[in-house]
Amino acid sequence: MKPKYIDLQVNGHGGVDLLSAKTEDEIRIVSRSLYKNGVAGYLATIITAPLEVAVKAIKLIDAVRNEPRPGEALILGIHLEGPFISLERSGVHPKEYIKTPDLNHLKSLLAAGLVRVVTIAPELDGSMELIQYLVNKDIVVSLGHSAADKTTAQKGFAFGAKTVTHLFNAMPKSTLDGLAAAAIENHDVVVQLIADGVHISDDLLESTLPKITGRFILTNDPISAAGLGSGTFPLGNLNIEVSNGVARNQEGTLAGGVGTLVESIERMRKFGISDSELLESVTNRPCQLLGLNYESILKKLK
Repeated sequence: MKPKYIDLQVNGHGGVDLLSAKTEDEIRIVSRSLYKNGVAGYLATIITAPLEVAVKAIKLIDAVRNEPRPGEALILGIHLEGPFISLERSGVHPKEYIKTPDLNHLKSLLAAGLVRVVTIAPELDGSMELIQYLVNKDIVVSLGHSAADKTTAQKGFAFGAKTVTHLFNAMPKSTLDGLAAAAIENHDVVVQLIADGVHISDDLLESTLPKITGRFILTNDPISAAGLGSGTFPLGNLNIEVSNGVARNQEGTLAGGVGTLVESIERMRKFGISDSELLESVTNRPCQLLGLNYESILKKLK
């Protein structure tokens, strides 16, 4: 049976990190590994990096996107997760490369390949201008890696941001204030979340799910280590340690996922989410966010 899932946030897979990959063959290892794990299409995610490094990676990924091969998940485009994010909520993103919103910097990234999603912290000076610029180009803006209060986050959504990057991670976990609260309360916002049992506690997930039914998207946020067990693996220029199914940097900060969407779907069933709702969250719904047709993607699989 052919793969059927869509993942909007993939940093790497099968031992290869997309940002530090040097060849098209390495990119294809990621696509083949995802295909074997049931993924039909994905957004190649570029975390915060020096401009020249990010541009080189995007060009390499885009070359593979344009020439899909049998047995490979389709690259649907790029997800820029940075560099316009909060220093305070940077997670494992290298702080030295985080930038305040800069239109010329953004244009250089966009010119390198097909960018479909950009994650931005709305509280940064100049972020609203960047959000408007991206929206006018039909590029999806996702709010994330942010310390914004609820009012500022709601302003970001009002300016055209449509979604939120990994709910509760790299943002205040309060459901009363901040970006998470704004996303939960705004019923027009699509909520991306990582339901691997590591990134969000079961209690928080269980209490939140009834508020976002019909508009959540499951993602794995997989890194190069996904599916390979314990060990040390790359994420950009970082070394990430995986132990007992959890990936962390040297400071102990969570560094993406190492599970599969199949496992996440299985976990979600225990919260009473229907199979049809779960399937929608990893098929049609992510495609609708990107303005793509799910069935057309499946037909392109070789």
